[in-house]
Amino acid sequence: MTPHEYTTKASATAASILIIGEQDDVRTELASALTGLGHMCVTTHAIHAARDAMAGDAACDLLLIAASTGRTGLDIIQEAQTSDPCIRALVYGSSSSPAEVVEAIRSGASDFIVLPRDLDRITERVSQVLSRVQAHRERERRMADLAEACTELQATRDEMSDQVDTLCGDLASAYRTMREQISDVALASEYRALLGQELDLEVMLRTALEAMMQRIGPVNAAVYLQEVPGSWGIGAYVNYQWQDQDIMPMLKRLGEVVGPGMKNEQGLVRFDDTTEFAASEGDEMSLLQSSEIAAFACHRGDECLAVFTLFRESEVGFEDEHAAALDVMRTIVAEQMSRILRVHRRNAMEWPDEPTGDSYGKAA
Repeated sequence: MTPHEYTTKASATAASILIIGEQDDVRTELASALTGLGHMCVTTHAIHAARDAMAGDAACDLLLIAASTGRTGLDIIQEAQTSDPCIRALVYGSSSSPAEVVEAIRSGASDFIVLPRDLDRITERVSQVLSRVQAHRERERRMADLAEACTELQATRDEMSDQVDTLCGDLASAYRTMREQISDVALASEYRALLGQELDLEVMLRTALEAMMQRIGPVNAAVYLQEVPGSWGIGAYVNYQWQDQDIMPMLKRLGEVVGPGMKNEQGLVRFDDTTEFAASEGDEMSLLQSSEIAAFACHRGDECLAVFTLFRESEVGFEDEHAAALDVMRTIVAEQMSRILRVHRRNAMEWPDEPTGDSYGKAA
């Protein structure tokens, strides 16, 4: 049998009430009293119909269950409260015994109403129970709002945390960049002041190599100057690793290979493994096995002024910070070499000294 629905004009405190009982007249009387308060009532005598009604889209706030439905009717209370903890229940009957009241309360009922004795108080007792339903639903709504707010706050926190991490990373990167730039400026100033005092090319090259060693650590090095087109000679060198051996043959051969290859190179070059190179060049280059070579050229415009080669064991090798220092230094070396060459060439173009009287006499 289809449940019968009683409705009236909805109010702000309107509730949905499901009345379950076998006596049609009692259900009708209860529904009439409650719809007068603005509530919507659905009545049924079938348990399965009650379950279908609770399974619908409309929320149920209160159950009125006849005690005559027995254990099956009381089980409806637990089923309803399992799906919606806000639902409350009242049990009604023509009489009540302590055992019936205890069983109803244990099953989840909030009150036991004896009809018709309590009919004139039904609206008051229903209103009390519904106030608890409303309070419970309000708490649930607030909890849901708080949970949603917490979720949003957590998402905002995570977003802010990501932004802070990104900002910290950017600041750290900017700090490192600034520190590197300051370090480069300090290095350039110090290196320029050191080399600017030297106007002898050979002395300046030795000073440059010594300063590089102080910056990047002990290293073997050779500086190659182009004596004539296609021919590279050693302008300065450092023998750090093989002081008990004659390394000049190796340095000369290295210059013949590296000089032509590096004269047009504008950047720093690092050779990670020279074992195959050393093996291919014969015994003279055997010292370079398991070494790492760094090389760069110093230019003035299109002219290659010098080629620097630095080498040491690959276990030590060269780091990125070494490359940054060498890049600053090679620029200053090129500047000072250009200055020295300008001075030398200007001196070479001066008029010869005025001849003395004796010279004229000898010529006569």
